[in-house]
Amino acid sequence: GAIIRRLLAGASGNPGSSDRPTGVLGSGFVIREDGLIVTNRHVITGARTVRVRLSDSRELPAKIVGADAVTDIALLKVSAGNLPALRLGSSEAVSVGDAVIAIGNPFGLGQSVSAGIISARARILENDPYIDFLQTDAAINQGNSGGPLLSTDGTVIGVTSAIFSPSGGSVGLGFAIPAETVAGVVGQLEAHGRVERG
Repeated sequence: GAIIRRLLAGASGNPGSSDRPTGVLGSGFVIREDGLIVTNRHVITGARTVRVRLSDSRELPAKIVGADAVTDIALLKVSAGNLPALRLGSSEAVSVGDAVIAIGNPFGLGQSVSAGIISARARILENDPYIDFLQTDAAINQGNSGGPLLSTDGTVIGVTSAIFSPSGGSVGLGFAIPAETVAGVVGQLEAHGRVERG
């Protein structure tokens, strides 16, 4: 049957060789020039090491600042000064029908951009009853997880996190964690390494 899928790409290396380290590929984006990076928690869960490939092809080791299971957000830090950063905006500023752009690393191919519209707001998914997801028809596939969903002025309005997919590919039902949720979590992760809830 059709299921909600987290957007992980497959392991690197041959499936038959268990003695080789395998990896998972996802996406992320810089939110501060000093190397603070947002991604999905499920992209880095269980990872012994995390490496970040920047858009200029540099590959750097990343430190996990903190992660939050409830919202599936993780914060990473790389030592690279003066990186181009994206700005977390407000998902409240976009309406159903507004154009959006998704950036990510689908199937590990490398940085790719897809475009679409906001299809719906405040979607509740059974796996994540605490998040009011943005829904988009922009093509989002495995490996896009943790990448930004942008409004046409280049502001981040959400973090792509899941797709509804009977086939494993994109059927135009992608879901993003709203920027407001992300901003609140990022602030707490940077301050405490975790999110404290009542």
